[in-house]
Amino acid sequence: MSTRRFCFVSATLAWILIAIATQSNVFADEPSVTSIKLSDPELNESSGMVFSLKDPSCIWSHNDSGDRARLFAFDSETGAATGRWELTGVTAVDWEDLAILPPLQADGPARLVIADCGDNQQQRDHIELLIVDEMDPRKSGEVARDHVHVLRVKYPHGPQDCEAIWFDEPSGELILLCKRFTPWVGLYRVALVDRSSGELNEDVEAELILRLPLAMATAADRDPATGDVWVSTYWQAFKFAKADHATLKHQMSQTPNAIDLPKLKQIEAIAVDSKSDVWVTSEGSPAPLVRLNIR
Repeated sequence: MSTRRFCFVSATLAWILIAIATQSNVFADEPSVTSIKLSDPELNESSGMVFSLKDPSCIWSHNDSGDRARLFAFDSETGAATGRWELTGVTAVDWEDLAILPPLQADGPARLVIADCGDNQQQRDHIELLIVDEMDPRKSGEVARDHVHVLRVKYPHGPQDCEAIWFDEPSGELILLCKRFTPWVGLYRVALVDRSSGELNEDVEAELILRLPLAMATAADRDPATGDVWVSTYWQAFKFAKADHATLKHQMSQTPNAIDLPKLKQIEAIAVDSKSDVWVTSEGSPAPLVRLNIR
């Protein structure tokens, strides 16, 4: 066997063993779930999801790469499509996840963060975080380019593929969890606001927090009520529980609790609602919206 073929076979075997040993449990009983269908047929590759703060009964989602720059809104109880918003003058390279920022003032708007951060070939010089005041999820319309703030982000160690983000409310930073076939992936923080001016940053270098032994992370969200962080892979969801007075680095360094995910086509979005319930969605049309049994 040639050296090249031996290396390929060895790497493939190692990948399979890692998946079996650390994550996938394809023979496990499917967990008890509540499932509805998202009724807009144009959402066929749901890749990001977050619950609205303007209307907590609604969720936002978007398609994976290949679609134009638009967001879909749904009623989280019925799955009915409630709105669709186009970001005009914006190019969507590879949208992968959503986060939401709470209002800075009591009467101010919440802001959506759209992570254009996918980079399967690790070739992008920078990624972009698109920040926009949250629209009404029960209406449809357009958001002009001059109402979309673009934050360009570079990684300190070269291009990375990333599909999982969340807003860390204690620090006011956005957290990026990278995706690889093998464990030991980078967890990065991004400063959204310039501390001296109080304005949103335009160009920033992500800061490495630590590396995690977690392969194939496809989505993430933080429960603002508990501080727990939920990360999804294709096979399992992981809960990184918030300990009292623990830093994010310490929280994410601890062994998480794992739950097997339902057998859907391809799970690439996870979100926590205002009741601390955890939901996932998958590629496919109509897209399934599934509440996990985590109690």
